[in-house]
Amino acid sequence: MPDTKYNGWTNRETWNVTLWLFNDQPRYNWMVAQFPAGCSGAESAEAFCRSIFGKKTPDKYLLDNVNWQEVAEAINEQ
Repeated sequence: MPDTKYNGWTNRETWNVTLWLFNDQPRYNWMVAQFPAGCSGAESAEAFCRSIFGKKTPDKYLLDNVNWQEVAEAINEQ
């Protein structure tokens, strides 16, 4: 069975969203301010990212393919 993960994430889209969230200092600071006690789950992570990016990340990766639970867990680790 082939490994379908991308750099340890479910897929490239999930990896890409986390790069945009965690590798941009102003965006990271905003995210931390929005979730001071951690993200409440996949729905919160998705709503937050869609409010920032819309339907795609700035480099055109669709948010429809993102594993939002994985993004929420990453936010909670911060």
